[in-house]
Amino acid sequence: MFTTESTEGNQFWNETYFVPHFQPIVNAINRSISAYEVLGRQFNPEENTYHSLGGLFHNRDQDPVPVYNIDRILREKAVQTLKESNLRTKLFFNMMPNFLSRVHHTDLFAENFHIIQLIEKYGIDRNQVVIEITEDEFDGSIDRLIQIVQIFRDYGLKIAIDDLGTGFSNLERIGYLHPDIMKVDIRIMRESLNKNSFKQVLGAISEMSQKLGSQLLFEGIETEEEVNLALSMGANLLQGFYFSTPNPHFLNRNTFSDKMKTVLENFSSVRSKELREKGVREQRIIDQLQDLFYELSDVKEDEFSYRFGQILSSLPREILKVFVCDGEGYQITPTYDLDRLNGGYLERSRQIGNNYAWKPYFLKHKEESERFRKKWGVTYPLYDISNQNQYVIFTFSLMDGKILIAQVGWSE
Repeated sequence: MFTTESTEGNQFWNETYFVPHFQPIVNAINRSISAYEVLGRQFNPEENTYHSLGGLFHNRDQDPVPVYNIDRILREKAVQTLKESNLRTKLFFNMMPNFLSRVHHTDLFAENFHIIQLIEKYGIDRNQVVIEITEDEFDGSIDRLIQIVQIFRDYGLKIAIDDLGTGFSNLERIGYLHPDIMKVDIRIMRESLNKNSFKQVLGAISEMSQKLGSQLLFEGIETEEEVNLALSMGANLLQGFYFSTPNPHFLNRNTFSDKMKTVLENFSSVRSKELREKGVREQRIIDQLQDLFYELSDVKEDEFSYRFGQILSSLPREILKVFVCDGEGYQITPTYDLDRLNGGYLERSRQIGNNYAWKPYFLKHKEESERFRKKWGVTYPLYDISNQNQYVIFTFSLMDGKILIAQVGWSE
């Protein structure tokens, strides 16, 4: 809690009581500390303790003048600490877009920004500074924010987006700012991580970061299980109490090297086993379907649908839905849906003529079958919200360019 005076009335408003703390960010690739997030702390001399200033910076009702001054004090102390340490590490500085927008109305020149003034004053490498855009709401001018961020980027600073999953920090900020680093606070979703939908959201963020070329940072990590989740999502930057609480000093960059070595080796072993089991499971389905549909290779066109329907009783029970398209993606057989109550398959003839050529799995299968003569394709796990189940799509090249589409139940 931010404190202005003690019970005896002694003022704590003294810049010596504002002390930046640094929470390490560990790089999974080289197992070393590659950066620190700068966090504000206030020292209470009566209790001999530090208190977080997070509530002060995120309180919209707070007088902005002292907030502005405290922020500058902490920022300069952090840069000075970095300079005196002679370390080649990065510092993440939190900057709220509403605050930036209010402070910089028209003076949009690099030399007018405090962080840039500090870089020049202390002569630190601009590559050592990351601007972390953080806030759950934004009501300023998005055009001005884009201009400000571009000034930072043109100067050579990296841009991170904080707290993915809350407020303005969603797709809007990502689309406008195209960050170098995307931060996911696992604490926001911790209570719901056992739900498939949240894991799918994290998977989508992971895929988006790869497509944008952004590094992925998971913060708020407290357990090895959460480290493994971050690694499985492709996060190479890790932050949280599992490694260290924020403290006023930098640590040896190899402090967590042995710990990460053990974690990575355990993760690799478990993940490799999971992938092998997944491969065996996929191959079993492929072999069964291949044996069943091989006999269709010499079936005449006018008998195809009839013979296809005869095979249904022999399908593996994991198959939830199956149909066949022609080479242009038009469905040429009924859809056969598994009757979950009574067994067997229900025929949906009205779906004949539907087109699936636009589906990513169809296009991918067709391209790979032509380029690599690959007969089978398997998607990553998908989710059926109406039936509340996870599934994958198997595709198989039949005769005359026909393509089998099979939806297979796939709980993990």
